[in-house]
Amino acid sequence: MNVMKINIFLSIIFVLSMALLPKSMAQNIDSNLVRILKDTIPKGVSVSPSSLRFAIKPGSSQSRKITVTNDTEVERTFEVKSQNYGAEDINRAAADSKTPEDFKFGLTKWTYITPAVFTLKPKEKMSINVLIDIPMGSENLHAAWSIIVVEEVKQRQPLDINPTGANVGMGVVHTMGFGVFVYQNPPGLPPTDVALTAYKMSDDKKSFIIKAKNIGEGIGFCTYYFELMNVSTGKIEKISPSQATILPGASREFKVVIPPLPSGSYNAMVVLDYGSKEMVETAELDFAIP
Repeated sequence: MNVMKINIFLSIIFVLSMALLPKSMAQNIDSNLVRILKDTIPKGVSVSPSSLRFAIKPGSSQSRKITVTNDTEVERTFEVKSQNYGAEDINRAAADSKTPEDFKFGLTKWTYITPAVFTLKPKEKMSINVLIDIPMGSENLHAAWSIIVVEEVKQRQPLDINPTGANVGMGVVHTMGFGVFVYQNPPGLPPTDVALTAYKMSDDKKSFIIKAKNIGEGIGFCTYYFELMNVSTGKIEKISPSQATILPGASREFKVVIPPLPSGSYNAMVVLDYGSKEMVETAELDFAIP
């Protein structure tokens, strides 16, 4: 039962209680209900948005905001920094990616973040300003990217170690971290070009697997979806669209679960829209459900 259903159920109880119980008891139920409903609200630290997109020509700058909210009951300190990552290192791998100092596509060298360190009391929020300043020059007319890491900072507590040295002490500091992907696609680049390089069913016949490669110079903000047609009846079922970002020169693989289908022969078409005004990538395969 989700939170919405719980809230509706408790609200019905509340209305009935107000009608049937004495006033003093109804007031007690009222206060208890408010407490219960408050307890169902998720608590934690949140960072939004999950990504920032810029389109800055050389010699110009733009800024965006990142909001950090502390919905916990304790005071927390955070450090914010920008770091580069390789085109093939996506999602969690981006935070651990290693790139050379002169990495051409690294956006960190043009990124300015304020504040870089801050403390949030319980229920407080902070707006972080992210300024991207691209220097003048044709050599800077290219796509670039980075990840902004918002990480909690905690002081390591002293270890309680036996002075005789008879035992070994180990300390673990539990912290939390968040990543915000930052993309710079300057105007004037050649049109983005993404190609489907593979399309097949998984070995267990339960999923579609597609591979795509960005063969252009711009960042590919892609949407892909599937249309499944029953060859006998002509009925078409669509799988909800998914979104993905593919960086220049990078390849990505996507796996999509096939929904339950009646027995029969099917044609499955995948459509990959990478933002071109003139073209989309498509591919087809035939399969059967016994």
